[in-house]
Amino acid sequence: MAVAPDGTIALGAWQSPNVRIYKPGVKGASRTYTFPPDTGDTITPYDLREAGLAWAPDRSRVFALVTNTYNDVFALRTLTDPSKSAVTVSVKAPSKATRAKKLTVNGKLTTNTALPAGTKATVVRTDLESPKGKSLASVTPRKDGTFSFKDTPPAGGKVTYKATYAGSAQHTAASGSASVTVSRDAASLKLNRNKAVYAYNKNVSFTATLGKTYKNRVVELWADPFGADKPKKLVKKAKVNSKGNLSVTVNMKRDTTVTAVFAGDTRYAPKTVKSTAYAKVNASLKLSKHYKTAKIGKTSYAYYSKKKNPDLTTNMTYHKGRKHLLTLQLNYQGKWYDAGREYFKLGSDGKSVIELFTK
Repeated sequence: MAVAPDGTIALGAWQSPNVRIYKPGVKGASRTYTFPPDTGDTITPYDLREAGLAWAPDRSRVFALVTNTYNDVFALRTLTDPSKSAVTVSVKAPSKATRAKKLTVNGKLTTNTALPAGTKATVVRTDLESPKGKSLASVTPRKDGTFSFKDTPPAGGKVTYKATYAGSAQHTAASGSASVTVSRDAASLKLNRNKAVYAYNKNVSFTATLGKTYKNRVVELWADPFGADKPKKLVKKAKVNSKGNLSVTVNMKRDTTVTAVFAGDTRYAPKTVKSTAYAKVNASLKLSKHYKTAKIGKTSYAYYSKKKNPDLTTNMTYHKGRKHLLTLQLNYQGKWYDAGREYFKLGSDGKSVIELFTK
């Protein structure tokens, strides 16, 4: 224990709080200090030493000598403003609210000594429209320290109200805050081409259409081709045109998901929509070893000699594990008959050559 010339007592203890300040004629501790807890660290001092408290001559500080019981490591802690009563500020606000409608915020300044007459607390509102904060009218606490005020939030999203007491010669400064989730209107965002199928390597225009918003008219367009080797990529970010449209051209060599993102603004909520379009496999079949071609009607035919077996060469967009189905039909007396079918694996170049034995 250490006693200041005016009778103020600094009382130390091993348990939390480690130091309590008691003023003459004031019920309860006017200020408390807590040291870091014992974490088993053999280096950090955390225990108050016996007879380890002393006042600065001007009562502006209390010095506390702390030690580590494991190996007698000592340190000096400086406790500031011990002559001031601690003040806490609590703020309560609704968890949810509607934008542009009044809400009520309540709060309280708590201390064990009377606050000076005319005490005020400043209030700042922080939201998407004022990210650095906007000062509102100051509030004057009642005799019991409580206060309240009304506000009409102009912006949706997270809105934070912070009340700050600047302190006095007898009281510490303090602040408290509370946040409200304020509603925003739903934005309309559409994206075309969903579930459409296109020829291999075709350039396809995807168009996002953004409806009414407040200030933000920017849309992001992302393209994500199928496969881990082609990551999702931002392909365009810009303001929509006067019709609310923003377009991007995507080359359809793979199934591709296009995502349109509206980040939202102070009155309209964020919105994301997706559109997945599919690319056909690029497939071709080539006949070889024939001695001539001719047409019967509009159909082309290849003519083969019995001495040479035909080669059937399939070229197809390669993908690991992909196979192609080869189907044969025979014409007998003017009618086609199924002659068998079989799956064949593609080579790494997407090619498959099948020799057809005719003998």
